Amino acid sequence: MSRALLGFVVFGLIGITQAMPAVAADYTVPPRERHATTDRGPNPYCGPRCGCPAVTFVRHRELRQSYASSLDPRERDEPHYSYGAIRTYARFENQVEPQGYWAK
Repeated sequence: MSRALLGFVVFGLIGITQAMPAVAADYTVPPRERHATTDRGPNPYCGPRCGCPAVTFVRHRELRQSYASSLDPRERDEPHYSYGAIRTYARFENQVEPQGYWAK
């Protein structure tokens, strides 16, 4: 008899907690802090420290890698390298330091 009564009590408590209003949903959201932003002008990628990147497009063949169809994974075979189609790649260059920081 006590198990059945305990079941009714637990079921009643669960029902009461589900019927209570969600008080946390009524809290106001604090406003986000605004950080000082740097005016970057029309280009968002320009900065006072590194300037604007200059984009140069170069075209060269793509280097591909493949394994032979008779590959045995237990052996350490080197992959075969070959040149694929000609593709266009973008190179980004810093106009402030064209050689880069590693050239110093």
